[in-house]
Amino acid sequence: MNGGKARIIASPKLSPEDVAALAQGDDALRDATLRSTLQISLDELELTLENDTLSAIAWMVADGLLEFRVACPSNDLDGDFHDKFGVFIDAAGDAIAFHGSPNDSAKAFRNYESISVFYSWIDSREAERVVYERKRFDRLWDNVDPNVRSYALPDAIKRNLIEFRDRAPRPYAPVPVSKEDRRWRHQKEALACFLETRCGVLEMATGTGKTRTAVNIMNELFERGSTRTAIVAAAGTDLLDQWYGVLAKEGRPVYRAYERHNDAQGYLNDPVDSVLLTSRLNLPRVLPRLSAGIQKDALIVCDEVHGMGAPSMVENLPGLIRPLGWRLGLSATPDREYDQAGNDFIEAEIGPTIFEFGLEKAIRRGILCEFDYLDLEYEFSAEDKADVRQAIRRYHARARAAAAPPIESLYQEIARIRKLSREKLPPFAALIAERPEILERSLIFVETADYGLEVQEILLRTGIDFHTYYADDARGNLTRFARGDLSCLITCHRISEGIDIRSVGTIILFASAKAQLETVQRLGRCLRVDPSDPDKRALVVDFIRTDDVVEDDVGGEASADMGRRDWFRRLSAVSREE
Repeated sequence: MNGGKARIIASPKLSPEDVAALAQGDDALRDATLRSTLQISLDELELTLENDTLSAIAWMVADGLLEFRVACPSNDLDGDFHDKFGVFIDAAGDAIAFHGSPNDSAKAFRNYESISVFYSWIDSREAERVVYERKRFDRLWDNVDPNVRSYALPDAIKRNLIEFRDRAPRPYAPVPVSKEDRRWRHQKEALACFLETRCGVLEMATGTGKTRTAVNIMNELFERGSTRTAIVAAAGTDLLDQWYGVLAKEGRPVYRAYERHNDAQGYLNDPVDSVLLTSRLNLPRVLPRLSAGIQKDALIVCDEVHGMGAPSMVENLPGLIRPLGWRLGLSATPDREYDQAGNDFIEAEIGPTIFEFGLEKAIRRGILCEFDYLDLEYEFSAEDKADVRQAIRRYHARARAAAAPPIESLYQEIARIRKLSREKLPPFAALIAERPEILERSLIFVETADYGLEVQEILLRTGIDFHTYYADDARGNLTRFARGDLSCLITCHRISEGIDIRSVGTIILFASAKAQLETVQRLGRCLRVDPSDPDKRALVVDFIRTDDVVEDDVGGEASADMGRRDWFRRLSAVSREE
């Protein structure tokens, strides 16, 4: 014996005798009495291998000479783990790798078999092949290959993964595997990508299953034994409650730390095999209290990850997320426009964008529905233009009197004037007088509750059932709308992100931000496919300023309207292909 050790990864289709020997050896690792019954001298090992192979295998497992794992295909693979390759390394570091069919059974001698062998010392090309096979084995052993799960033998036995077989063929036809909906294959692609990288952002259009993908990743990591705990961070009670409805079905304890829920300490007392669902604002208080041992393989999921780049997060979280072994961000629009510091923070703490599945792909695949785009044109009133000029004068006056405020403050003020222009109301009133049906299952986005009152005056003439859903409104209004008791809901920012109401058919954008992030989020509210309405085609109603805007287009607000219209028109021309 030369003091070597072996690691073997095998299919779970084993003989009962092999399983018994391996299990006995594994038990002996922890049981001194059992180990003593297996102990033999090194001189006897060769003889024992010949005469009592199973005893020798048990002995080698007990003494740490042989480690054994069971591999099962996963992801898109539903057959057997049938690969045959290996690497031998000597004390000097020279290595031989093989790939092929090294069978020595009686039947193998009657088969057509082949094997390729590579030597690390021959030349650089041979050495690269050896390194490749070695890395491939390590990926399987370390359980990071997205298409294979590997288990230590006790776990495989506990999970009933071992399939006993003898030399006789299967006496029955295999059970056919049901075909899955291939439209959603991007979710498995995203999972495989994340298992490869361990950290990063999935940029997936609203309605394409970001939450389901994240839960699949979480389950996969728990199944593989690659993580012992998970944290899901989001913002907004509605979205967090929606997450809880999903996580509670997965069979693990779910602790909540947001709004009225105060379970963070319960989670910290026993985080293993548990999930913490928390407001992202609680992360600076929770993460430092996790032990280093838990952090190194913990999973954190940051939903609507662009919010993690907010100034408060940048100030309070540096260095707290990075120690976690698995870091996942989710967003339809991860980039924070005009905020490079926030983008840099997200990439440093969570990772770069590692997977993209955008709106156009989702519509072509039939995951999101097609939509029509209707732009209502309007012009600034004399009062609107006067407000813009006054905002510019105030900005320059402040700049002369003291340190100049950020130019963004002026842009924001002018954007607000645009969002609150009352000139949008007449074309809207004319539209619904002609086509009142567009208000069925509609969301109307306004900038303020006061502006919403003026919209309500128009809606009252139609006799439609509507309500508001602002920051101080009862959440029951959202529930009533989701249930179908209300036809129309007037809101502002509160349900732009994350909420899944598949029956929404129309969005009306009185308030649109220059940054595309908010527009994409709101568009996602109406593009979800509705199983109860398979022919659903959504509608987006937008307001575009068309008067001469050259002299007062400060910050590009008016030209942003034109750019948004061009983007909507291109996207509305996309049709389903699958």
